[in-house]
Amino acid sequence: MITLAIPTYRRFDLLAACVASALHGSMVPDRVLIIDNSGGDCPPIEGAQIRQGRQPQSVAKAWNDACRLASRDFIILSNDDITFAPNTIARLVGEAQHYPKAGIVSPIEGQRFSCFLIRWAAYLDIGGFDEGYTAAYFEDNHAARMLALRGWAMALAPSNVQHVGSATIATYDTARMQQHHQDFRANEARYVRCWGGPPHHERYTVPFGGQA
Repeated sequence: MITLAIPTYRRFDLLAACVASALHGSMVPDRVLIIDNSGGDCPPIEGAQIRQGRQPQSVAKAWNDACRLASRDFIILSNDDITFAPNTIARLVGEAQHYPKAGIVSPIEGQRFSCFLIRWAAYLDIGGFDEGYTAAYFEDNHAARMLALRGWAMALAPSNVQHVGSATIATYDTARMQQHHQDFRANEARYVRCWGGPPHHERYTVPFGGQA
């Protein structure tokens, strides 16, 4: 069972393109879930089920909601500003099947948590994403450290996905942007308290093809 889950906030034009690209690949998800963090404004998206997220909703909370709704096998978590290449999902799932200790598989080097597959067993093993991180930032670094501690590998399965980047931030007004900066600093401080220092970039521990 492959579930594609996409938290979204207002960029519904990009969201529709994201879903359409995922549904027209060589391998398609069995289920597409949209976690709507915009207060219920998301229009119907063909081929997807929409669940309204609670307000305010952090990235960690949205990811956890998506994983709990999926609750089996492979879960692909994606930003709404991603466009999948035809081979993206096949490569993610193929790498996960080839290397069972790959807890995370990403198609994007250097931006692994913009779009990634997480194995359900790995999600359970780390206890989900830490919702102590508000809004966005550092919840992904925290998860990477937890995965490494629990013995899970992080794999790269390169695919020519397109990532707009910062699409949500582009919708913020001045007050919301100030809050965004405050959230970033608070999350950074939380990470340092948890891990004793700033985040480091955990290396991919499995090259493409699953050869250790």
